[in-house]
Amino acid sequence: VSGEKLWKIETQTENYLAEKLILATGSNPKIWDLIQDFGHSIVAPVPSLFTFNIKDSRIKDLPGVSALATIKVKDTKLIATGPLLITHWGMSGPAILKLSAWGARILADKNYQFTIYVNWLNDLELDEVEKILKDLKLEHAKKSVSKKSPFEFPNRLWESIVLASGIDTATALGITKWADLTKIQLQNLANQLTNASFQVNGKSTFKEEFVTAGGINLKEINFKTMESKLHSNLYFAGEIVNIDAITGGFNFQNAWTSGFIVAEAV
Repeated sequence: VSGEKLWKIETQTENYLAEKLILATGSNPKIWDLIQDFGHSIVAPVPSLFTFNIKDSRIKDLPGVSALATIKVKDTKLIATGPLLITHWGMSGPAILKLSAWGARILADKNYQFTIYVNWLNDLELDEVEKILKDLKLEHAKKSVSKKSPFEFPNRLWESIVLASGIDTATALGITKWADLTKIQLQNLANQLTNASFQVNGKSTFKEEFVTAGGINLKEINFKTMESKLHSNLYFAGEIVNIDAITGGFNFQNAWTSGFIVAEAV
């Protein structure tokens, strides 16, 4: 229309004129390149909400086992607590996914090669656990160490932790009992329970990540309408914008909320 600024959209088969243009194309690199041509800045995309690839004898035979745990990433401030799921390729579950979201850029900078520390007892400290184990040694002196987990996680995981602590579940003298444990073995057991070190070697394979961190710079968007501050009548919704969140439905909520705001604005 003469005197009005309209958007012209050209496709392979049709051309369109529009008063208002809404882009909701997700984390699409070609669209981001196009938007950059219009003067918008793009925060470089990195994967978020991914699982950790770990090859370790302690978890090799435990896929499907889960526990409430606290995980820290070595040499960072990254820490997360929640359900941890052991998988065929390593570790997953809400706690791992949450950690990958908070650490999306930090872990990308490490090329997904890093060390994590797992506390299988969530918030219990090393010295607290050592005391608990000493009490168990007295209370269950004649009982088998590996037969039943004294903590709230599966027996299979407990047996693996016992073995990793240098405690044989069965010896030439018979089944290892609590009374048989040495001071060093108790210390090793406490350490494996509260500060088990695992080497992460990669993440979910490409395109298996749930979310992308990165996108259109938030400073260039009016959040009352989701309209571009650089171009009037240009709107954005969903993952095209530099918003990502932890697991639990928050990324869906971002898509729905920003879509609703755009719909109200136009």
